[in-house]
This record gives sequence, structure tokens and C-alpha cells, in this order.
Amino acid sequence: MLNRRNLAGLLFLSALVVPIAGCGDDTIDPTMNFVNPSTIRVTNNLEGAVLFFFVRTCGTTNWGEDLLPLDPLEGVISVGTSKDFTVEGGCYDLWAQHLEGPAPGPLIDKMAFDQVASPVAILNWVLEEISSGPS
Repeated sequence: MLNRRNLAGLLFLSALVVPIAGCGDDTIDPTMNFVNPSTIRVTNNLEGAVLFFFVRTCGTTNWGEDLLPLDPLEGVISVGTSKDFTVEGGCYDLWAQHLEGPAPGPLIDKMAFDQVASPVAILNWVLEEISSGPS
């Protein structure tokens, strides 16, 4: 039986083989009704795929469920792509876990705190490598 981490690696490898269609058009659940619907767009400019994405309301301590589905095509944010998530307008902390490069390996955490999702503008979180300084 596959555990979540093994499945994540399998999903990543599947995403490399099969092209992803419609990136950036996905929502958590299109049938959900929000009073103040807002969009969080996660843009992956890293060297590895994003395998997990979590949000929590500012000021809380518990992260919600992983918002990426357990699907080989939709369950990752591939390098150079983005994915949209619909949430209720408000303040959120964001947490993504990504591979450090194109090959399976350790997961790296990226976090952003006190991000405001507004019904009038997309909250675009661009994930980028941190520069280690001049080379």
C-alpha cells in the first residue's frame, strides 16, 4: 500500500511524463459558495515541483488539509506553472512543500505569513529560489 510520501513521488514522476492541461484554472471546489470569494494563485518558479500546499487563517496554529488533489495530473504544481485556489476573502498564512530539483528528493518548505486574499484582486504567491548572493 502506498503512503502519502510514496504517492507524492509517483505523482511527481507521472506529471513529468504527461503534460498538464489547464494550469491556473483550477479551484478547490467549484461548487463551494463563498460570501467573498477570493483567489490565491501559487506560481512555481522553483527548480522542483510543488507537491503540497496548505493554508490557515492568520492567528491560528493548525494548518488545513493539503489543497492539492491526490491526482497524478492535478496534484502537483509543475515548474513554470501556476494553480489557482478559491478561498473566502481574509488573511492567510501559506505553506508549500516542493522538491529541491527535478529528481525526487527531500521536500523543502516555503512559507508566507499574513497574506490578504481580497475579492477584488488575485493574491499571487510566486515561489522562487533564494539567491545565495553574488557568484
